[in-house]
Amino acid sequence: MRQRVPERRGGRDLVSTLHTKDTVGGTGTGGRAKGVEDGVVAGVDVVLVGDEDARAVHGWSAGADVVVLGGGLTPVLRQALADLSLREPVTIEEPGAAGVLDLVSLARADLRRPLVLIGGDVELELPALLDLLDRPGSGTAAQTIRPEAVTEGLPHVIPVRVGADAAALESLGTDVHEVTGPDHALTGLVRIDAQDRERAAELWQSAGGRVDPGEARDTFALAVLALVRGGLRLRNRELGPFTWRRAGAFAQGHPGSAWEQRLRGASRGGDGYLSTRAIRPMSRRVTRFGLGRGWTPNLVSVASLTIGLLAAGLVTTDNRWLWIVAAVLLQVALVVDCVDGEIARFTRRFSAFGAWLDGVGDRVKEYAMFAALAFVAVRHGAPGWVVAGAAMILVTFRHLEDYAYVDRLRPLRASRPDVIPLTQERDGGSEGATTAFASAPTRRDATVHAVKKVIHFPIAERYLLISLGLLTFRPLVVLWAVIAAMAIALVWTQGGRTVKAVWGRDGITDDLLPGTGRWSDLDHQMDLGPLARVVGRISSMPVVGGLAAAAALYVAVIVAATQHQVLIALVVGIPVMVVLGAAARPPVSDPLGWQLPSVLWLAEALVVGSVTVAVVPEGARGAAYLWLAVVAYHRYDVVYRLRETGEGGAGWVALATLGVDGRVVGLLLVAFLAPELLSLVLWIGAAVLAVVYAVDSVLGWRRAAARQRAVTEAAMAGTP
Repeated sequence: MRQRVPERRGGRDLVSTLHTKDTVGGTGTGGRAKGVEDGVVAGVDVVLVGDEDARAVHGWSAGADVVVLGGGLTPVLRQALADLSLREPVTIEEPGAAGVLDLVSLARADLRRPLVLIGGDVELELPALLDLLDRPGSGTAAQTIRPEAVTEGLPHVIPVRVGADAAALESLGTDVHEVTGPDHALTGLVRIDAQDRERAAELWQSAGGRVDPGEARDTFALAVLALVRGGLRLRNRELGPFTWRRAGAFAQGHPGSAWEQRLRGASRGGDGYLSTRAIRPMSRRVTRFGLGRGWTPNLVSVASLTIGLLAAGLVTTDNRWLWIVAAVLLQVALVVDCVDGEIARFTRRFSAFGAWLDGVGDRVKEYAMFAALAFVAVRHGAPGWVVAGAAMILVTFRHLEDYAYVDRLRPLRASRPDVIPLTQERDGGSEGATTAFASAPTRRDATVHAVKKVIHFPIAERYLLISLGLLTFRPLVVLWAVIAAMAIALVWTQGGRTVKAVWGRDGITDDLLPGTGRWSDLDHQMDLGPLARVVGRISSMPVVGGLAAAAALYVAVIVAATQHQVLIALVVGIPVMVVLGAAARPPVSDPLGWQLPSVLWLAEALVVGSVTVAVVPEGARGAAYLWLAVVAYHRYDVVYRLRETGEGGAGWVALATLGVDGRVVGLLLVAFLAPELLSLVLWIGAAVLAVVYAVDSVLGWRRAAARQRAVTEAAMAGTP
């Protein structure tokens, strides 16, 4: 049984099917349908999550043609397709290559609409379809499921190999084609964007003429394989914890209705151990509450930031009871911080600005807490700003190193379909590669993985350490605990990654490195100024030489700080920045090049810290902390923009702010020639940097938002 409740979004009536306990989704408790008392219709429980707007269909595939390949279409799936405003399905019953040939004319019938392929007898409910058929930017994609989620009939699934970046399909098997290293399975749903329909038709026509119709019988698998081997990129859309069934295979979803399963799947995968085990279960409860009250992701991000800043403000009071409240509020801020992403994933409302706000907000909360602790420590006569600065420096160093290493591995992990003839039964994998799914991880494997996650010291673990530290009512204890934990994380990550890079064990080969003259994301993260760029134009040096020079600078500035001799830092610092300019000459393709962004950040941070310690009294050292916080914000901003928009900072920014090299040399000269002005220069410089970086950030994100709107309008304009 089902009840249909009309929904309105964007002035258009849509229909949402409220599935009950006799459908695939199962039973559970949830929200109520509007106008339904006690969540019951005709004596049957109605299970919902969120209000009508949260469950609304946006129409990203409205008007799409639907083709069912073999078998039938279940009533639940048929109704879900109608709710998505897809056209009446057409069924092709011819098996194998003959059925694929029948697809050609259907694909070319109307090139203005998306085309949806469905394998026969697929059982899924509306909430499970939304991420493939009603998500902005879905494009041409296939829905997959992990083998460990299949509870029955694993031998009956269509095995798939997805790229290491989980972005696209690389290969799949049919009843006559073998796939090596399979790690996913097809659920039986594929969406082909309007602009790819003609190319798909060409590949299917070619496939129908080259494969013996009596060989491959599963028309759906053969049709998808023809696309993959023909080089048409099929994005990977992994099915969440939903109940699914097809051709003897069955996956038991998360307990509850399909909407509850969607809520469970809204939690981001790959979080740290503490976040997965403790924070996410709490955040989902808050998300459920917010989905029923019209909360937006950006509103939640601002709320999390506000709560975190309030916690930092309470710390400045130096009141024990308020410190306890602050410790609790910091955990609340973390829980709320998870909610924005969960709402965005549940409702499919994504924006580049929202991703930036979420990421930068984490750093602002953390750095504000460090500053509050430093403020209290200074009031107690302790060197609070120095210790807080060290904590901020290590946290930022750890993140920059992590982002840069991921950028280094991106070419290796990129999905690369096996573009080979359909007549070749085995795909392009090595001869010794297995064609079976890997064994499920053992308990020992899971434990080792969890321990490694904790050693990386992600945000949930850091926030917990800070909250527990606040209960000691000693600011330096909190800061030193963070420093110690981050140092362990750095030794773990830097040590292992450096060994792999030096010995070539990370798999990066010359053909995967940036080409001559082409900047990579790594080069955009350097923050090189005019001095370094001029040096880079006239000379070059191996990266290892730059790293050695940076190590010499680190030693020199520490000695300068302890001896209160700025001259030592000046004499060593200027030539080292010249050497680093030559070593960081873009495009960087050295095996150790991924270390340069964090090394350059550390060089500036230690110079600022050392000259401040040498010539500025403790009470005025907050200026150095603010300077570094502003620069750290910019570095994070560049990383987030590269990840979300594909663009880094504007070219004029490095000129206007002198880059890391110019700022280091400038501050060294001020500290040596006019030490009495250093504090003022730091305050004014931090303000100027903040204005320049803010302008660049706003302009960059506005451009990204404008492009996003243009794509959205174009996509919706093409929908009949």
